[in-house]
Amino acid sequence: MAAAVPLNGAGTDYYPTRFLSKSFGFAMGYNYWFAYAILVPFEITVSTLVIHYWNPPVHDAVFLTILLVVIVGLNYLPVKDSGEAEFLFSSLKVTMLVGIMVLSIIIVAGGGPTGERIGSRNWDTPIKPWILEGSVGSLLAFLGVLVSIVLPMGFIAKMVAVCGGETKNPAKTLPKAARAFVFRLAFFYVLPVFFVTLICPADAPELTSGGSGAGSSPFVIGIKTAHIRVLDHIINAIILLSAWSAGNVYCYLSSRSLYSLSIDGYAPKFFARTNKYGTPYWSVTASGLAALLAYLNVRSSAGQVLTWLVNIINISSVFPWVLLSWSYIRFRKALEVQGVDRNRLPYRARLGKSSAWFCIFFFTVIGLLNGFQVFFPSEWNAADFITAYIGIPLFVLLFFGHKYFRGRSEPWLVPLNQLDLSPLSVIDAVSVGDEVCGQELDGDKKTSG
Repeated sequence: MAAAVPLNGAGTDYYPTRFLSKSFGFAMGYNYWFAYAILVPFEITVSTLVIHYWNPPVHDAVFLTILLVVIVGLNYLPVKDSGEAEFLFSSLKVTMLVGIMVLSIIIVAGGGPTGERIGSRNWDTPIKPWILEGSVGSLLAFLGVLVSIVLPMGFIAKMVAVCGGETKNPAKTLPKAARAFVFRLAFFYVLPVFFVTLICPADAPELTSGGSGAGSSPFVIGIKTAHIRVLDHIINAIILLSAWSAGNVYCYLSSRSLYSLSIDGYAPKFFARTNKYGTPYWSVTASGLAALLAYLNVRSSAGQVLTWLVNIINISSVFPWVLLSWSYIRFRKALEVQGVDRNRLPYRARLGKSSAWFCIFFFTVIGLLNGFQVFFPSEWNAADFITAYIGIPLFVLLFFGHKYFRGRSEPWLVPLNQLDLSPLSVIDAVSVGDEVCGQELDGDKKTSG
């Protein structure tokens, strides 16, 4: 869908707006801004937990203030300045990740100071029961982990589409980027998780009570078990830099999401005002205000605040997957209704609509399971329940609010035969050299959105 109808600088609310309705696009746009804005205090809270590893004799409010001022302040500067810093931090994170994976292989093979070979020993007890004992507790633990993957994966759906949409020829570059992305995902997510299972047992008490920051990192637990000194402090420092770096990126993304909403007419116009660096300063300010939620750490434990923020982010991460999958299904149906041969598209997913339907089902279930543990009497907590599910009524309120005030004259869903496919690029001729030949389905229509 992104290869055929590139974003071209628009926000990801572009697809729900185009293939569902403006009300869905409005709700998704604000959902994105809200989720990115909440990720800023989340990363600040993570940074605070990491700093606790060294037990500094300084109140948390001091670190919270420093981190917040630095993160928000940098986002008022030119993008190129923070971009260069992000490149260095990303290189550092990749280097650490590769180094840890290599070290894991050495530890497993018995190359650590103790010379003990771990092998696959930690797979003998793969799942530690949670909430309940026995096999039911193991199932609940699996479901808990399944829900937790939404946080790192929740906004991946838009990355390839957004980046590819900025290239000169999305019809050619996006298919290559999509294929390469699968391998990058395997290397940076799947492989590290695999090595974690090798060096750290699932029932290690340090995972939940070993301390803050790197103290509860499965990599550090494996390193400490192998009696490797100093390295835990190095990893902790890199985790701190990574969390700060991520907070800076999310502040940028949240401000640009609000800026896009203003450009699209979904937010007040002053959010689109920029300074001499081209920075939307009012959007940065609004996103920075959301970061004040990090001060919840002053009244509650950082671990509890982290749980609340994770709950909010998780439920907000579900909607993009569901709406983008639904948009794709309607895009495919519109091709059929309007007589466009799918084989002419520049990129065709192997599973097509089947994978989209699976995404809708899977992430709907994940959304309902978010915070499911609160329904057990021993785990009930009103704050956990509210933060786990508050995203649902907020999304519904956004949708119906826009529908009532701005979209009463429009259909609930744009009819398939009226969906605008004018920017659709198709491969209609043999490629000449490195250029991809394409055409528009309807030259008389103007690109909307």
